[in-house]
Amino acid sequence: MARQVFAGLRVLDVGTWIAAPVAATMLADYGADVIKIEQPGVGDAYRSFAALPTCPQSTLNYTWWMDARNKRSLTLNLKSPAGKALLLELAAKADVYVTNQPLAMRRLFGLTYEDLKRVNPRLVYASLTAYGENGPERDREAFDLVASGPVRA
Repeated sequence: MARQVFAGLRVLDVGTWIAAPVAATMLADYGADVIKIEQPGVGDAYRSFAALPTCPQSTLNYTWWMDARNKRSLTLNLKSPAGKALLLELAAKADVYVTNQPLAMRRLFGLTYEDLKRVNPRLVYASLTAYGENGPERDREAFDLVASGPVRA
């Protein structure tokens, strides 16, 4: 068992698929209290990954178990005023906010670093993006295979 070096650290996992959730999982593995924020009705898209035809057949949702281990989960509709208000309340008490939401979505929802530092100036804002936060491609979305490009022999 890993040393609990992050015990007492409060983390919000407001990402999906792999990059941000795995970063939050690593913090949880070392004792951080991580709350995973999911969409109403469907949860995180990664919950369905193991059922895809390209994955090995299993009765267990092993990909989700690996990604969500040691976390608590909360469903919030960030498009609603009530959902956003609750997230801001959680952010005010958190130590770390981990996200890989597209930058345009963060601006739309009012969840950029600039927005969240108003409710919690000491918040560590861990932003994972494919193309950075500045420059002409900052609003582009990507998945690992898209960002990596084709493999050449």
